[in-house]
This record gives sequence, C-alpha cells and structure tokens, in this order.
Amino acid sequence: NQNQETTIILVMNTLRNLYIKYNYYIASFILLLIGALIYILYRPQNLLIFDMLDKMGLSNEVDSIRSSFIGIKLPLFVVNCLPAGLWTASYLIAMYCNTKFHRRKTRLMLSLPLPMSAIVLEFMQLFGWCPGTFDWYDLLCYVIPIIIFIKSI
Repeated sequence: NQNQETTIILVMNTLRNLYIKYNYYIASFILLLIGALIYILYRPQNLLIFDMLDKMGLSNEVDSIRSSFIGIKLPLFVVNCLPAGLWTASYLIAMYCNTKFHRRKTRLMLSLPLPMSAIVLEFMQLFGWCPGTFDWYDLLCYVIPIIIFIKSI
C-alpha cells in the first residue's frame, strides 16, 4: 500500500534525523567535557571554577583526580588555549542543531554573539581594558570554530 510505504519512509527519515541530531549533541557534550577536564586537571587552583567546586563540596574529589594526573604533562597550548576552543566548538555545534530550521541570517544572529564576545574580550586584554593575558592562540581557538560554523550553515 502506498500510504504504508510513505509512512515507513517518513518514520525512517525522522529516526535518521534524530540520530544525526543527537550525535551532534553528543559531540558537543564530549567537547565541553574534554575542555572542562583539561581545565580542572591542569589549570591553577586559584581560578573561579575551583571556588565553585569547593562550595559544591567537590574539592577533595578534584584534588584526588588532579593528583592522579600529576605525572602526565600536556603542552601549554593544550592547557591554556584549547579548552576555550573546545567550548566554543561545543557551543556552536549545539547552536547548529538548535537553529537548524531558521534562515542563515537568523542562525548567525542567534549563534555568534557569545563567541564574538570572547574575541572582543581577548582584544580588550591586549589593550589592558580587562584582566587577563592576550594570546594569539586563544584568538585562533575562538576563530577556527566560528569559521567552520559560518561555512557549514
């Protein structure tokens, strides 16, 4: 029957689209998690995140995990710059899914303000207008996911 075939095709396409969509969300979550792990395991403990973890009662767990990784050294780029790039990519992948049925202009307007703010803040650091240290690699880690996102929509 033609109706049954059409229904089956519709269901299969819906399942395929859900599978693809959730794979993007899973990839987004994994990038977010990897960035967070690098940050928590290797960044100095005087950062705000460690105060938050302490208030959540997780300091002992964090210290225990950090001590397990003490012998594993990562390049400075991975420790200092890559997490921000992973978080930017994670956010843009999620926005890619969340804005999929909008026009390109709308997708850009909804998705780009947050990562563009990071670029503005990086330049503000260059001019001493906000705390932090300007880094070309940080800038690169923000710009690459943005370029990929813009080209993909």
